[in-house]
Amino acid sequence: MSPTRVQDDMIKYLSHESRGVKNPSGCRIEIAYIDPQTYSSIVNHPARKEILRSLYRLSLHGPVSKQTLAENIGLGYHQLVYQLNHHLKDFWKVVEERKVRGTRMELISPANPYTIFIALGKEQAIFIFDPLASLFGPLSKVGTRCDVCTSTEAAKCMKYVETGCACSKSPSSAEKAVLRANNREAPFKPLDSAIMCALKGIPSGQTCVVEIPCEGCALLKKTIQIS
Repeated sequence: MSPTRVQDDMIKYLSHESRGVKNPSGCRIEIAYIDPQTYSSIVNHPARKEILRSLYRLSLHGPVSKQTLAENIGLGYHQLVYQLNHHLKDFWKVVEERKVRGTRMELISPANPYTIFIALGKEQAIFIFDPLASLFGPLSKVGTRCDVCTSTEAAKCMKYVETGCACSKSPSSAEKAVLRANNREAPFKPLDSAIMCALKGIPSGQTCVVEIPCEGCALLKKTIQIS
């Protein structure tokens, strides 16, 4: 099942502000709708998936050079630059420039480091693209980054989610049906609520910011920084 086009813009952000420097001790979530053609061009291309996955992880605590990124992936430098400039240009940004032996070196990071991308498909299917958590595919099969949490951890995080705008409302019967169609069952986890929050915002452009000031996010504790 392939995603269907839901809008003309390649990426439209509907929730969760994503700006500034990452705070690895806390959790901030942004849901972004991605054009299905772009989604497919990345998810079905192993090198592009690996570039974004490695970029998100390598830069977890600061920007990285393109050379370092290429070496960690095992991809030629010029191949990497071609993919970044021609197929992934909306997903990264230059944070700093340095002069190294007379040559300019760019340090880069994800353009929106807190973003989890989704695309919508037929029969209420949701497709997820979460580089940091290495999740690429149908939500019903790959799940969300919150699935690594225990029930106790998820319940603690949900207390913060429930204090934020649209996410503070209990899912309606229709919204629960969408979640069930994607193999998500109660008790729902933070990202389930965040996805529903973003879906509610489509008609009105409503935004929703969710911050979870946890000291030990299960995902971040289990994410190994590549060095």
